[in-house]
Amino acid sequence: MKKYLITWFIFTGSWVIGADQPQVVVNITNIRQLKGNIRVAFYKKGSAFPKEGSITYAKEMKVSKLGEMSLSFMDIPYGEYAIAVFQDKNLNQKIDKNLVGYPTEPFGFSKNFKPKFSEPVFSDCNVMISPTTNTFTIKLID
Repeated sequence: MKKYLITWFIFTGSWVIGADQPQVVVNITNIRQLKGNIRVAFYKKGSAFPKEGSITYAKEMKVSKLGEMSLSFMDIPYGEYAIAVFQDKNLNQKIDKNLVGYPTEPFGFSKNFKPKFSEPVFSDCNVMISPTTNTFTIKLID
């Protein structure tokens, strides 16, 4: 009986620990060139979104196909975030911009927000990671 209780506690304990960190999937669409890496960054509510130094979680992957690619995260707790994505074509680990500050590499934001004259604010792109919402699709803007 003791062996069964220990097994039950181990199982339920790891389930509870993992319960606040679901698998989060970001699907990136509109990939038009097989160059560089896709960089995905999560910004927690209250951070200086979309500033590079305020990233809460980030990952990158080599562009391996045109169209759509997916990136999974296993370490992001439930909560409110904004997501920024860009294709780092020249692998310099930053988004390149023209003289007026508009990105020259493909980029995108959660809620597929398209900036018009300035970069977005958190409320333009905020999404909730919850037990029912863990997959987000972001279309790159050329």
